[in-house]
Amino acid sequence: MSFQAALESFQIRTNLDLADTYEKLRTEYGSSVPSKAELAREIAEAEKEMDGCEAQVHRLQCHIQLLQHHRRRLDEYTMCLRSLMAPLRKLPNELMLRIFDWACEMNDLTSGRLQTMPALTISCVCSHWRDLAKSYPRLWSRICVDLTEMHLDRRDLTLLETYLELSQESPLSIEILGHKLETLEPRQAALCSMLGSYSERWQELIVSQPTFYKALLTHDPNHFPLLDSLTISNFGFRLPGSLDRFQDASRLQSLSLLSFPLAKVHKSNFPWQQLTSLNICSYSKEIKSLMEASSNLTELSFREWEDGTFKRNSFPVVAPTVRALSFSVSQTSHHESESLIDVVLSSTTFPALTSLYIDRIDVKEDYEHPWPKDIVQNFLSRSRCTLTTLSLKSIPIVDEDLIDLLRRLPSLLHLAIDDSSVTAHNSPITLRFIQSLHAFRYNGRSSSSSILVRKLQSLSLTFSGFGPKSFSDRDFVGVVSSRWYSGCYTDNSEIGTACLSSVVMRFLHRDVSDDVYAPLKHLEEAGMRVVILAQPKLPSLYSK
Repeated sequence: MSFQAALESFQIRTNLDLADTYEKLRTEYGSSVPSKAELAREIAEAEKEMDGCEAQVHRLQCHIQLLQHHRRRLDEYTMCLRSLMAPLRKLPNELMLRIFDWACEMNDLTSGRLQTMPALTISCVCSHWRDLAKSYPRLWSRICVDLTEMHLDRRDLTLLETYLELSQESPLSIEILGHKLETLEPRQAALCSMLGSYSERWQELIVSQPTFYKALLTHDPNHFPLLDSLTISNFGFRLPGSLDRFQDASRLQSLSLLSFPLAKVHKSNFPWQQLTSLNICSYSKEIKSLMEASSNLTELSFREWEDGTFKRNSFPVVAPTVRALSFSVSQTSHHESESLIDVVLSSTTFPALTSLYIDRIDVKEDYEHPWPKDIVQNFLSRSRCTLTTLSLKSIPIVDEDLIDLLRRLPSLLHLAIDDSSVTAHNSPITLRFIQSLHAFRYNGRSSSSSILVRKLQSLSLTFSGFGPKSFSDRDFVGVVSSRWYSGCYTDNSEIGTACLSSVVMRFLHRDVSDDVYAPLKHLEEAGMRVVILAQPKLPSLYSK
């Protein structure tokens, strides 16, 4: 019998008089009680109807289940139809490939996790995306391997071979990472050897350990027509000829290494004169030879490490072409020695410098070196540079010293301060600092004899303080608002202060109020880029 027929054939009895039955239970007895046969017949009819109700409930439940399953299928069906309507499907293949190229960074082939291999992840979405990914070799040319994380029990290197095959003739970006190993397992050595056999396609090479570097050069390569960036991060060289194999790398412009015999740079055949970017972990009087050999440097970075050598020069060395200077500092066990910043800034002059970046490598360790206020002042006076970008991350500097520094940088356009991992009494992000950035000398809360960094266009602050009273949100909003000007001030000569076009405020440990920051929403709508990030309740108030 069909469901509809069963539903129609079932009739619910409507002559049940439960109240009358209760009355009989209370009043009837003796001969007035219905006969046993009559009661048995009534009970049988009721039980039969109960069985019918149970069967009907079962039918209805089955039908409800059927309807629920059908609804799920309809949901899936409509979701697929909506997906077919997605604008993404209308994008031309060329634009899709540009998006893929932007989204796909390095592919970590030894992690064992699909999410760390973006090219492979994209190719798993659908046949169209797989065909697109396979047709674009650049997606497969960014390869990272961690030799201490790779599974030594795998039978072959199929995944690496697949990536190398799909990369076709595209230039390769190679990262070989891992902890220090005295010797390599056969499979680790085989992996390095395989990547080394593609040296003519290297465009960017990063190697973290000497044993990896040695295994990579098993084939003794000396032809690197595409190589433009070389990073040998955790070990140095003692012989001047150690890098001579790269002497014909005509495109090489960026070099990062731990150390090199600077006094013997002139004996090296490495193409120092090609370099535009250099990252090194040593500084001594021989740095002059390096600067003379690397006459086209525009970016110079120094890293502080436990065994690094940093010694002052008697007379400052001039680096006339360097425009960007970076420091990555850390606390070493040599507490009595001078810091990296002290040595470099007191021993070098950078007349063309426009950008200065200082951050900490290991934020878990306390950094005990004080801010070298006098050294920085002398450096700026000696260099007479026009600094437009300043970034300080996890560097202890009190607000008074930071304000003093900003007074000496009237040309500053971009300022970024991050006080994470800095103790509260050494944090520069205070009420006094915030108020010092106000565009009006008399702002109702404080007064200043001069306005700081009048040309400032972008401001980025990261604050690690706790609690609602650790930071004055209203003062910050007032500062940002004071540096915003509408189109009527196209020439800022009338007001003397540039229009702030971008502001980023990150709170690592505190919440913010929508009401307090509402004025910035209006500025965002008017054209300013505003990003306010708070924790824990409001992960993102505004984002662009």
